[in-house]
Amino acid sequence: MSLAEQLAEMGFEKNQIDSAINVGQAANMEQAIDWITTHDNEIASGTAASSEPVLNLSSNASAAVTTTEAQAEANSLKCDECGKLLKDADAATAHAMKTNHSSFSECTETIKPLTAEEKEEMKKKIQERIVARRKEQQVADEKKAIEMEKKRIVEGKTLSEIKQKREEEEMKKIAEANRREKIETQLAKQRAIEQIEADKRARREKAAAEKSGGIVEDIPPAKPQQAAAPQPTRQYDECNLQVRLSDGSTIRHIFKATDRFEKVSEWIHQTQKSHPFMILQNYPKKEFIESDNHKSLNEL
Repeated sequence: MSLAEQLAEMGFEKNQIDSAINVGQAANMEQAIDWITTHDNEIASGTAASSEPVLNLSSNASAAVTTTEAQAEANSLKCDECGKLLKDADAATAHAMKTNHSSFSECTETIKPLTAEEKEEMKKKIQERIVARRKEQQVADEKKAIEMEKKRIVEGKTLSEIKQKREEEEMKKIAEANRREKIETQLAKQRAIEQIEADKRARREKAAAEKSGGIVEDIPPAKPQQAAAPQPTRQYDECNLQVRLSDGSTIRHIFKATDRFEKVSEWIHQTQKSHPFMILQNYPKKEFIESDNHKSLNEL
């Protein structure tokens, strides 16, 4: 809100506002009020604005021109609707804009200039209104700042919760893939141990028979005893890959089992953005070549 609008809202008339801003060069509210209260008489006797609006004068004022009483000079304008005396057309225009009153009459009464005491009292009241308005504005600004901070906290909390939930879901997937991998590794290790033990028993039995001089039949290696029926081959929808880089660091990502191997190559390239590289598998030993790019991870 401009300084002129603030002064108009506080009840000052247009000529007072124009004088304070244009003549007094007031830059803030305090300077404008000080100018108005100090130069009230000069403002009242000043020249009216050239763009003076047309006012609706009552029939009493028109009729008075034809009488001998009309020969007296009009010193002011009077609002026919509320009876307020106004200094000139500018003051009447400001009053009309503020109150929506539209009927004015010329009046011979002179508006008495404010005394020093009245000016001081007016200035005091205006200063009180300024202080009160500033407090109201401060309270409104503080309330707005609090609401904005609350909104920011809520939005930030929501985004944080969404991010945390995604991270938790990703960690669950990785943990489940690691668990399945660990179980399969343990089962394979157990089968290998059982096979080794069976081979040892067969060799011991054969050696004992040869030593006793008996007929030794060629005993085939014992097969590991199966405690239960073989489990059906599991089909996995995802493939959890961990890649060890040349600097010793590792990166991990979950792919779909149907993804082509070339997607893995692109992922490593985008992650590292380094020079050309080779992809090797430790166990069993294997070097992936360009023809593998068209195969799915499930096939490999």
